[in-house]
Amino acid sequence: MDFQIIKHKTYLDTARSGGIYTELINWRKSHEKKFYEMGSEFRFDYDIFIEGVRKSISMFFGSKKNSTFLTQSFSVGFNSILSLLKNELKFLVYKNDYPSIIRSLEINGFDCCYFDIQGSITEDIRLKINEKKPDVLTVSFVQYLSGIAIDPNFFLGIKKLYPELLIIVDGTQFCGTKKFNFDESGIDVLISSGYKWIYSGHGNGFILLKVDRLIKFLKKRFRSLNSDQLLSFLEPGNLDTLNFGSLKFSIDKMAEIGILTIEKKIDAISKIAKKRFIDLGLLDPIIKKQITHSNIFNIGGDKKLYEKLLHNQIICSMRGNGIRVSFGMFNSEKDLDKLIDCIES
Repeated sequence: MDFQIIKHKTYLDTARSGGIYTELINWRKSHEKKFYEMGSEFRFDYDIFIEGVRKSISMFFGSKKNSTFLTQSFSVGFNSILSLLKNELKFLVYKNDYPSIIRSLEINGFDCCYFDIQGSITEDIRLKINEKKPDVLTVSFVQYLSGIAIDPNFFLGIKKLYPELLIIVDGTQFCGTKKFNFDESGIDVLISSGYKWIYSGHGNGFILLKVDRLIKFLKKRFRSLNSDQLLSFLEPGNLDTLNFGSLKFSIDKMAEIGILTIEKKIDAISKIAKKRFIDLGLLDPIIKKQITHSNIFNIGGDKKLYEKLLHNQIICSMRGNGIRVSFGMFNSEKDLDKLIDCIES
């Protein structure tokens, strides 16, 4: 994957947008050229094309093809799922989770109870489930502000302890960074956008479901939906073959590289970064209490430091009360050195 941006910038902002790469740009040009030349004939094999996208997603993330659905973004997919669910359900949510989660639940009028991260996020969730007895746990795999992550095995453990709990997870900051098998996980619904760690540009994402687990939580009028009706509900109208073709292209490209190879590279630089950030006192003390962490870090710092980093061609984001940096498969210790040198200079 040939990322042009890393040739002239230190790009530590995949948590905001993964960008796209030369091979994908070339595929997109070819796609649009065919559309330009063929018009409506270009979409004669639309159904076959979309099923190919679905197959690539299901193979890469270990889901059943007929339980894999396409969506334009996490937010669109999440709201589609919420519209199916009974209004009287109680949700457990992290109080500082991704805004689209919290706003969507509040706008739809669901009863929400909230947990804070005071120690280990997994222990905080366990305690709150036991206390509040929610019907649904909704949480991000990786927190967008801090990079605090949940080990996939945690969801299996929670499902064993609370088999009636519906678990809905935002995978946007996780999918594409580690090997993951949805059907073997304790998660019932996983929704993800593709524009971050799958590097497929904007306007594409997916929903993975365990339909049998979802039935009892649905509004009465939806409980008899067959797979074709569910498909029509979650994928209304014609889907954009450019955007969803980009998702397939990137997933296939990552499968060719090997997700374990990608995971190994990301984990290696992230472990080094975490140690150095802790040694320099750049991370919130709560990070030390976590069992696992991701490749995303909030290193503190103000707008002045942020502007200094941008001036030195170090691309990152202001998030929360600090500066967020993130490390992808193309980042190296050289990028980390440049960041720290700039902070300390």
